[in-house]
Amino acid sequence: MPSPSADPALQTLQRIDDALPLESIVPFGDLLLGGGMLLLVVVLHGFLMRWVQTHVVRRTKVLEKVPVEWKADLVMATAVLALLAAVLFEMVLWTAAIKYAGLFRTWGGAAYYAANTYTTLGYGTKMLPEAWQMVGPIMAISGLFTFGWTGSVLVEVVGRVGRIKDLVEQARHP
Repeated sequence: MPSPSADPALQTLQRIDDALPLESIVPFGDLLLGGGMLLLVVVLHGFLMRWVQTHVVRRTKVLEKVPVEWKADLVMATAVLALLAAVLFEMVLWTAAIKYAGLFRTWGGAAYYAANTYTTLGYGTKMLPEAWQMVGPIMAISGLFTFGWTGSVLVEVVGRVGRIKDLVEQARHP
């Protein structure tokens, strides 16, 4: 029976691992924590964005029949507050994840790190332990995804509210 070192498939895998040591690039723990949180945050963000869009669509359909400018402003304000609440809640989730994983001693340190990393400000004054540093880029990726998504929802909201305001203006000056 041939030895495993003589197996060409195993030799190929070893050469690939030598050239691209995936475990060294993104350690399993980082990938599990960061990847799991990224998926949770993005799925949750999807539900929250759908809620905001549904809220705005329902309110603007009512306002299209009887357009009232201050009510359109109220729809805009509630949508912006909901978008802000969604992002802040997601930062709290990241804070809890890195605090409960034991990566920070204090909630304040974990929150500061999560806020800076999730928003991609990256001041770098707080750092994860060296063995967990790849969680930071994964957290930043989730922030990029969700902020881009939030921006697109905000553009849609502004467009809908703008159409209501156009209807108000048309009603004033027929």
